[in-house]
Amino acid sequence: MSSNLRVFDHSCRMLSYLEAPTTPRSWILNGYGKAEFTVGLQYLTDKFSPREETIMQYGNLVFVEHIRSDTANGKLPDWTGIILPDRNWPDKILNATAYSAEAILTFRPMPLTKISGTPASMFKEMLGYARAVTDDIVIQPGVIEDIPQTFSDVLATSAYDHIKKLCNNAGMDWDVVGQIDSRGNLQLYANLYRRKGVVTRLELTRDNVEGSGPLLSEQGTPNNVIYGYSQASTKESRYFAMGINQASKDEIGTFATNVVFAGITDQTSLQNAAQTAADNSPPLMKFRRVALDIGKTFDNLAAGNTVTVKDNSVGFKPGGGFGFSASARILSLDYNDLTMGKAPLQLEII
Repeated sequence: MSSNLRVFDHSCRMLSYLEAPTTPRSWILNGYGKAEFTVGLQYLTDKFSPREETIMQYGNLVFVEHIRSDTANGKLPDWTGIILPDRNWPDKILNATAYSAEAILTFRPMPLTKISGTPASMFKEMLGYARAVTDDIVIQPGVIEDIPQTFSDVLATSAYDHIKKLCNNAGMDWDVVGQIDSRGNLQLYANLYRRKGVVTRLELTRDNVEGSGPLLSEQGTPNNVIYGYSQASTKESRYFAMGINQASKDEIGTFATNVVFAGITDQTSLQNAAQTAADNSPPLMKFRRVALDIGKTFDNLAAGNTVTVKDNSVGFKPGGGFGFSASARILSLDYNDLTMGKAPLQLEII
């Protein structure tokens, strides 16, 4: 069954439903995903002539809602994004592309200024600067959580770039979500989380998933000691701080590296960022699975959610042997209506 697809203009007013046989789309933790949809030209001509382009215009927004395969089965999260290039034209068909709503903030340049404070205060300030660029596609503050550490940044590029940097330095998560209000218009909210997602009771086993690629992959150099340096124009104005992941260091020894933290120009922010980098150092145990639409499985799938994964054929068991049962976080989620009943996942053991 095809998903529901609604189109909104750049003022977030609804234009129309679209009939698209499939809307392959992805949700990415702390980044933007992509969706594609195909519309027959005859459908556009019959329904929207003479202004077909009004519906398919770059800068329009799309809201995609998954339809349950059965009332007893689960539902994937809604997907909101903006229509951007590329656009392809096979014979009598238009293939369009959209990127999830976080991508809107790549088009919101920041003023050349320095900001500092807790992550919540910096996040709100950057959203304010983004709002000042234009009244088109208003992104409102949504859920904004905080931690007691302070950070700083020298703004220079887009709101998207600097929010990602903030979350990376603070070890936090963010997203932009869409909701349909009582008038049928689209409301966009930017959220900052100490940790996005919920801990679910879902167990992924051979009964409700299929394997995809390596069943387990351990990636990244375990840099458990960070020699952090601030951004500076002279040697004398550069700060230094060390972050240490003591548990990792005790287990495998010292793996140290130098890191220059762009945008950070004070000692406190540098110390916080260096420690966060050490705490989150690899190796990361990542893997892919394809979740099957069995029972309420899809209700529990969202980027950031935590599930339990069990596999008896890969990994080391504590105390000897092979296999694992571990909590894993969903890093990305994909869905294609044409392969209804299957949702590819990328996960990371935590």
